[in-house]
Amino acid sequence: MTRWAIATLLLVPALAFGQTRDDDSSRVSNDQPGRPLQMSPASTEVKEAIDDFERFRRRGAWERALKALDTIPEEQAVRFVDGENGFIIPVARKRRALLTALPPEGQAAFRLFYDAQAQKLYEGAEGPSERKTLERIVSSYFITSIGDNAADRLGDLYYELGHFDRAADSWLAVVRDRPDTELSPALLSLKAALALLRSGRRSEFEQVRAELADRYRDEKLTIGGVTASPTEHLRRLMDDLSPAGDVGRVPVPPAGPAPDLTRPVEPVWQMRFADSVVAGMTSPELSQWQANPLSAAVPAVTDDGTTLYANYLGHVFAIDLQTGKMRWRSGPLHHIKLSAIQGQFRSVDASRYAIVTAGDRLWTLGRDLKEQNVFAPFQLTCRRAEGGEVVWQSADLSDYAQIDLVGMPLLAGGRLFIAGKSRANPQQQERQPQQLVLAVQPEDGKVLWKTEVGTFREGQQVYYYNGMMNESTRPQLVYRARVLYIDTHVGILARLDADSGALDWGFGYPTDPVAGQGRFFMGGYMTPQEGASASSPPVPNGESLLIKGMQCGRLYALDPDRMKVQWDRAIARSSRLLGASDRALFLGGPELSALDLRTRQLLWATRLPSGSAERRVLVRPDGLWQLTPRGIFEIDPASGTVRRIFRGKDLGTEGGDLFLTGRWLLAVSNRTISAYPRQAPGAAVSVDERSATTLKRASND
Repeated sequence: MTRWAIATLLLVPALAFGQTRDDDSSRVSNDQPGRPLQMSPASTEVKEAIDDFERFRRRGAWERALKALDTIPEEQAVRFVDGENGFIIPVARKRRALLTALPPEGQAAFRLFYDAQAQKLYEGAEGPSERKTLERIVSSYFITSIGDNAADRLGDLYYELGHFDRAADSWLAVVRDRPDTELSPALLSLKAALALLRSGRRSEFEQVRAELADRYRDEKLTIGGVTASPTEHLRRLMDDLSPAGDVGRVPVPPAGPAPDLTRPVEPVWQMRFADSVVAGMTSPELSQWQANPLSAAVPAVTDDGTTLYANYLGHVFAIDLQTGKMRWRSGPLHHIKLSAIQGQFRSVDASRYAIVTAGDRLWTLGRDLKEQNVFAPFQLTCRRAEGGEVVWQSADLSDYAQIDLVGMPLLAGGRLFIAGKSRANPQQQERQPQQLVLAVQPEDGKVLWKTEVGTFREGQQVYYYNGMMNESTRPQLVYRARVLYIDTHVGILARLDADSGALDWGFGYPTDPVAGQGRFFMGGYMTPQEGASASSPPVPNGESLLIKGMQCGRLYALDPDRMKVQWDRAIARSSRLLGASDRALFLGGPELSALDLRTRQLLWATRLPSGSAERRVLVRPDGLWQLTPRGIFEIDPASGTVRRIFRGKDLGTEGGDLFLTGRWLLAVSNRTISAYPRQAPGAAVSVDERSATTLKRASND
């Protein structure tokens, strides 16, 4: 009976699996007034110009059609209009698509009117403005006689700058959309293949390589003094290529053996940080603390191989991974109890605290609980990993003024990326808040670029004193090959160039409508949304991205490079993405479940104590592990069967996060941090090492 109920909840088979809906009700528009986030919209005049173009094009009135398109100001080219299949695209991309779709007589008319203008721009494409000018030609005049040359030059520039993604698209545009080009399609395809390979777009690379071997097998190209077929050149050049760009915030199963919990084992060390918080509390204070949502907070943790770093409600500390001894702390943990008796701090979202580390630095996101302003923003702080000394903090830098940082920071490509929300002041009649993404110089906090993804439509939300804030959606970031993706979890997934912050496109998916204004006065309480689950980052699956918005009842598989929806299906709103294997996608929510990635059918669903709506689940091809109030549950990934329950020394906690280090399985709950041997005693830890590191309680104060 339970299995049938879960299957019904997850499947909701309004459609055949894998089918993409075509009805109008399924289409998401950037201009829908009820959607909470809107990407920077094109002006009404631009939309009217596009409509006029389409009307005159259908009538074959080429001069009037092209003049309508020519009225679009260049500053509007970076604003957004609806594209196809839910994608929201820049006006520049839309304009180019309209022009390349013109029939031969329409393209001939365009060249007649605009060839001279395009040629003049091309001849002036030199110096610092070369790239910008070429981009304008490709956007506005691609089908002129000089447009293919501009795209080829632009591809060369992109490749030299390391923008392999954009270089490939420039060259492929000529091959696919300019059959009349006098440039060598074989050479352009060869260059595109190299760029595709370097950007990690493997399936497209294989497609282009097949075309080189088939369509251009009889051609000869001379490159670097060597004359050979395109396929032979490609084989030779591939040996000199560096791998695709680095990856960040992509769920990768931890390497090494799976945790062995087949026998009872004591933790090698355990830190009981909650004891320090409640130490000295009177009975009324203890009762008040236990009723406070902050008492269920689980520290955000990270490690560098030798040290574990934790951010517990803004208190940062470092633990020696070998011994469990505390190395340093930013302040006494018992100071947290002072906040327990102040009701306004019930509104603090403890899940927003975050921590990342690299090299000799540590970055934390949080807010001081001693701050009396309930609406105080979360701040980013950089510390030295050795000793915890503050290097810089966003509160001291003007670049971060009026920005509330939210979401897990991401270190990738030598930069620190983080999402934020601008803080509007209605009394000063400022515009609504914007969803932002920032690229930060890690060593000094300098903002390298700041991009507005969209503007929020919802009104101001105010909660007084004992009121609890509604659970906020936390944007999630993913980095792949110099491209940054942000799932806002309010209806838009956006793609940005990680080097420049340029916003490439957005994908709109269904989400809750605008909430409007809400006010909760003293004594008010806002209950959590029924079936709510934590936000989760997009999950890469090959070259695809699997996304599921926090307030969305559909799961999408996107090809982000081709801007296509590969498939979508109905799913429970309370589900969240955990990770994927070659065969299955694993989901959290009220239960732990798995979907077959080929058929999109439910493989299994297993309910665990307290569910799987939040916290980190350890996902590997050989098993899934989750820390619950009743112990660590180990799940068979093929069947969903509970293999075993490891009781451990964390019983009675609220559950928490699990992750692996080189030697330990770390269980991080709202009370303790426990280090269990990753392998059975005698396999990974010698007798001498065990005797030297038997169960310890690390001193906190």
